[in-house]
Amino acid sequence: MRRRTALRVVSAAVGGAVVPLSFASTPAAAHGWAALQSPTARWDFDEQAGAVTREVVSGSANPVDYVFNDARYKPDSDPVRRRGVLGRALYFDGYSTVVTAEGPGKLDITSGMTIDVWIAPYAYEHGIDGKPQALVNQHDPDARIGFLLGLRRFGQIAFQLGFGTDLVEVKGAPDQPATKNRWTHIAATYDPADHQLRLYRDGLPIGTATTPDRAPVPASGEPLLIGRHNRPTLLNGEFHANMYMGLMDSLAIRPGTLDDATARKEHAAKVAALPGHRAPRPDLTHDRSRFDGDRHRPQFHMLPPWHWMNEPHAPVYFKGKYHIFYQHDPLGPFWGQIHWGHAVSTDMVHWRDLPIALAPAADSVGPDGCWSGSAYVDGDRGPVLFFTGGDDRLPYRQRTALATSTYRSDGDTDLPTWTMKPEPVTEAPADLPAGPGTAWAENFRDPFVWEEDGTWYQLVGSGIVDYEGMQVTRKHGGTALLYTARRPEGPWTYKGPLHWNDLATTPEPGEVWELPVLLPLPGPQGKRTGKHILLICPWWEGFNPDAVKHTYYWIGTFDKRRHRFVPDHEKPREFDFGEHFTGPSGFVTPDGRSVIFSITQDRRTEQQHAQSGWAHNAGMPVSLSLRPDGILGVEPIDEADRLRGKKLAHIRHLSVKDANRRLTDVSGDLLDISAVIEPRGAQTITLAVRACADGTEETLLSYDTAEKRFQIDRSRSSLDPDVRKGLHGGSVELDDGKLRLRVLLDRSMLEAYVNGSNSLTSRVYPTRKDATGLRLTSEGGSAHLVSLDVWRMNGAYDRSVAPASYDPPRPTDVDALPNHDFATGDLTGWTVVSGTTFSDANVTTRPDWGWGGPFYQAETDDDPTGHHLWGFNPDAGGDDATGVLRSTTVVLGGDGVIDLLVSGGGNPDQLYAAVVRAGDGKILAKATGRGAEQYRRVVFDLAAHIGDRIYIEIVDRASGGWGHINVDDVNVPVQRP
Repeated sequence: MRRRTALRVVSAAVGGAVVPLSFASTPAAAHGWAALQSPTARWDFDEQAGAVTREVVSGSANPVDYVFNDARYKPDSDPVRRRGVLGRALYFDGYSTVVTAEGPGKLDITSGMTIDVWIAPYAYEHGIDGKPQALVNQHDPDARIGFLLGLRRFGQIAFQLGFGTDLVEVKGAPDQPATKNRWTHIAATYDPADHQLRLYRDGLPIGTATTPDRAPVPASGEPLLIGRHNRPTLLNGEFHANMYMGLMDSLAIRPGTLDDATARKEHAAKVAALPGHRAPRPDLTHDRSRFDGDRHRPQFHMLPPWHWMNEPHAPVYFKGKYHIFYQHDPLGPFWGQIHWGHAVSTDMVHWRDLPIALAPAADSVGPDGCWSGSAYVDGDRGPVLFFTGGDDRLPYRQRTALATSTYRSDGDTDLPTWTMKPEPVTEAPADLPAGPGTAWAENFRDPFVWEEDGTWYQLVGSGIVDYEGMQVTRKHGGTALLYTARRPEGPWTYKGPLHWNDLATTPEPGEVWELPVLLPLPGPQGKRTGKHILLICPWWEGFNPDAVKHTYYWIGTFDKRRHRFVPDHEKPREFDFGEHFTGPSGFVTPDGRSVIFSITQDRRTEQQHAQSGWAHNAGMPVSLSLRPDGILGVEPIDEADRLRGKKLAHIRHLSVKDANRRLTDVSGDLLDISAVIEPRGAQTITLAVRACADGTEETLLSYDTAEKRFQIDRSRSSLDPDVRKGLHGGSVELDDGKLRLRVLLDRSMLEAYVNGSNSLTSRVYPTRKDATGLRLTSEGGSAHLVSLDVWRMNGAYDRSVAPASYDPPRPTDVDALPNHDFATGDLTGWTVVSGTTFSDANVTTRPDWGWGGPFYQAETDDDPTGHHLWGFNPDAGGDDATGVLRSTTVVLGGDGVIDLLVSGGGNPDQLYAAVVRAGDGKILAKATGRGAEQYRRVVFDLAAHIGDRIYIEIVDRASGGWGHINVDDVNVPVQRP
């Protein structure tokens, strides 16, 4: 268990509540108050551009770290700056922006200190690991020295000062936070005469704490960081938590002490000096141009302006506008602090970003997360949102809850403002009967709600288990629990499971159903059929290789009298042939179509998410129908045609061979492709997309007429070894003897629709700029192209689409380090120098470590099974074993840039992979893991050592927990003899 720093917070209990002590301060003269002096350090953040900010007192230029200073997938760009309170302000993005300085100048904190700053927060962090979001800090919390000014959960202002034996914290009143989306002036002061820490918000006192009768101790050995905690928690081995998100302006650190009267006067003077005598409205909108040139970021699919997106949900139509919401972490491209993002459209394909609709709040049903749900129109008051509220204080932390818009009072059909009701809608008691067992109370989420004939219906995703006390003793399968009510607020009456799967006979839908959706299925002409579709996403409690990869469905009848779903087929069917379509949500449009939205998981590593600044996007909405043959009809919504731009090809009635010649000059990474092909004896018909002329990179969409199988082959889709590849597909019957194919290609996003009955959603990540070609081929027979149309697609947002940017090619006149990726399945080319931890048994193709998730080892043409060196060998001592492994000695050539995959324990002194100069044994560069098994790519620029004889050394001298290191795909440009 992580050792937590002891914090001393002084407060008084009044009437059972905890409130700050009195704010009244003793007159300064009575205690020898140290008057405020000029700042020893000040940052105005007034720079127009560049990756530095100037500390005004010393004139030094402090670096501003930012993910796109040296961008991985797009052109480099500067940290974001906006209008400030006065002049400019720096935008901290919540996960990568941090200013590093040497310290607060010539500050003697023992004589008193004051920090003041203007901030306009965009989002609050959850308070990960009990640490604040740091605004500015130079401290060592373990040693209890130094200082920190920051924000705790829900914007509560906090100031910490270390005295060696104590780390004292003053918290502002909970009802006086640094409010989101407005400028707040914060001042924190240490008064050695009164032995007090004091906090001020906009000139008014909001908290005090008593300090020990000793001098504080500075943390002069630590860097002064603005925007990030000195000891941040590392998430997923990649992301630094405890970082500020929002604008910051005019940060000053001063000797001396601030009292109440001076704080009030200073703040009044600051405001009086502003134009209009008020702080301006901060511009916290997210500019999508931040990602211009990203070679993989989709352009005509719905996705957030930045950071993490999970499933879109709660689609609803109201007053001429379609609304979609989505799971969103505004603080970075990783899961956590889940909010509801919001976008609006008039046609479901062109979108505008709106403010966050729901956010975790202290006084809400969801203080620990606002998770998935749905929406439905409730008469004149407009749509109501049903969501999953997360509250970690409860024994069963998931409940369904309700939010309403301010439409009735403001008439704004954009519905920008929502209010969460304080009470839950439904909760799962521990003994809720469900089919063969009891509803799994710990898993009770994702309400799907609709109204029909005056009755409101609510499905809640869950599982069916047996309990013994609080312990689950058996899992029966997943389910959707059904409730009914006369009005959205309830009361809701439980009606039992709508349907469920038996794990013993039908394990595919998992132990819990997430995101259940029940929709009517219209016929081809929109007529009622009396049938419904039930869609679900499977979930397992432990790691499962099929997790977050599939969506299953049944076609059947909704028996409203018995409150049960009666399927027409016992086995569920997979909705999409790829492994990227998940998270369904749906609704019925005003013209009677049943439309499904989805999330397209990108299958990228945590490091790739961090380097790109975004994660995931929505799929194209699809219309569902019941075909005359009883098969589910699946097509992109008709409105997708409105995204089409210039027509690039219009080909009719040619042989496939002749048609392919016509495609020579047709290319692009934003395309809509529509084709009808008669096989005429052909064994296979293949459309290559994102293809280089020489086939170095290409993605193949093929139909096998004998197997009646449509599939995608991504084995050559990317030269990047860190990209997931693979082969996926499923059975498809021809339509009147023809193959009808529709392909939507949006940079890394690929959706294929076959014969109007099946879809295949996938991702491709080419590395070459010329991987934009199309090629149509067939094998055997005389395949005939009936028609082929290709359009260039326009963006989904009201802005121009920037061309994709690619890295220049690396030198090719080099050799590789022998067995650099362990493709031989053993340690050929490597020498065990000492110890027992490294052996042939450590070379494995395992994709996961058995209890958590995927390694994401390298995948190449030479090693498609993905051999890698896993440093943990239970037969050789596990974490306690040690040893040293060394590669062949080579001469460094090419551009001198070495890269490799590293994971495992984090210990740079005892656990590392190093580049060593052979002549004198000097370590030129090295990297360790980060306490995570998932690989991350490490790059060493050793251009200064081109021509040196070097070798790679993998060292494990650590024992105990995380006492191992993993390595793969060591790329060394080797000079040829």
